[in-house]
Amino acid sequence: MTRILTFLGSFPGDCAVASVAMARHLAEQGRRVLWVTQNNGPLPEALWQQAISGEATALTPGLELMRLSGTALLSQNWDIVKSLEAQYLRDPLLKQVYSQELVLLPGMDQALTLNALRELDASGAYDDIVFDGPDGHTALRMWGLPDGLDWYVRRFQAIIQASALAQTLAPFWQPIAGAIFASGRGQDSWSEPMEQSRGFLAAGRAAVQNPERVLGFLVAHPQEIAATRYLWGCSQQVGLTIGAVLDLFADSNPTPADDFAPLQTYPLPSLKADHWAPLMAALPDVDQVIQNAPRSLTIDAANNQVRLFLPGFDKSQIGLTQSGPEVTIDAGNQRRNLYLPEPFKNRTVQGAKFQENALILSF
Repeated sequence: MTRILTFLGSFPGDCAVASVAMARHLAEQGRRVLWVTQNNGPLPEALWQQAISGEATALTPGLELMRLSGTALLSQNWDIVKSLEAQYLRDPLLKQVYSQELVLLPGMDQALTLNALRELDASGAYDDIVFDGPDGHTALRMWGLPDGLDWYVRRFQAIIQASALAQTLAPFWQPIAGAIFASGRGQDSWSEPMEQSRGFLAAGRAAVQNPERVLGFLVAHPQEIAATRYLWGCSQQVGLTIGAVLDLFADSNPTPADDFAPLQTYPLPSLKADHWAPLMAALPDVDQVIQNAPRSLTIDAANNQVRLFLPGFDKSQIGLTQSGPEVTIDAGNQRRNLYLPEPFKNRTVQGAKFQENALILSF
C-alpha cells in the first residue's frame, strides 16, 4: 500500500526542503520513493542538483523524481475525455477542440494534480509518494476536492432525479438517449461513467481521511506560528491527518513545543550546502507518527458522540447546521459537510460543545 506524504506551511520553499529530506530519508530505509513537485521554478533543481522532467526519473536506486506540469496534465486528460466521449456518443461534440488550445483555469491544476497522484498511487510502483505541493491553503483545497465534489454530485443528482421535470421527461428519455449514445444502451451508458466518477471520488475521500494512505506534516516558521496553527485546523476540516511538526529554524529560533500540542515537534538543523544527512537523521519515524497522530474525526458510540478535532480555532469561529443525515461545520473560511456515520446516520444533533480543541457533537 502506497503512502502519500504532504507538507503544509506558510512558505513553499521551507516545505520543499522538508520534503526533499523526507524523500532521501525514506529511500535510505530501503523504501521505493517517488518525490513529486508542482513547482515549475528553479528551486527543485537547486535542491536536487539535477534536472527534473514530467517523467519519473531515477536519482538513486529506490528514489525517483518527477515534476507535474498543469498544461501537460491538461493535454493528457483532455485526450482521455475525448476518447470517452467518442466511446459513448455517436457524434462526439469535442472532436474539433484540441488540447493545445486549452487554457488552465483557476483550480484546474489542483484537480489534475490530484488525479495524477491517484494514478501514481494506483500503479503500485512506490511505497511512498512524497509530494512537494503549492502553498498550504492551495494544497488543502486540492486534498478537499474528493469530499467536496462528491457532495455536489450526490446532492444535485438526488435533487434532479426527484424533481417533477425529471419525472415528466422520464418516458421520453430512453428513446432519445438510444439515438444519441453509440452503444444503444441509453441511460445505462450515461450512468456508467457517472458511477465510475463517484467511485473515484469516494475512494479519494477515503484515502485522504486515512493517515495510513495520506499523511500531512506542518512545517513551522517562527514568524508564522498562528498561521501554521490555522492551517492545522483547516486540514482537519478536509479530513487530512497531521502527524507532526517539522521545525527548520530550530538552530536560530526554535518553535515552542506547546504551540502545537499534542503534536510532536521535531527540530531540524539548517541545511548547509548539500549536506542532507543531519536533516534526515532528525526526521521522525513515519510509522510511529501515524500511530500517534490525533485523528480529525473520532466516533464514540458508547457515549453517543462524534468528536471533530479543530485546533487553531476558537468557539466563536465555529458554526454548526444539520440537514437530514449531514452536519455542516463552518470553521474559519472552511466548510465541511459531514455525512453522519453509523450509528448516527438518521439522528438529530442534541448538543454541541467546543472543548480542548475539539467540537463534540452529542446525539
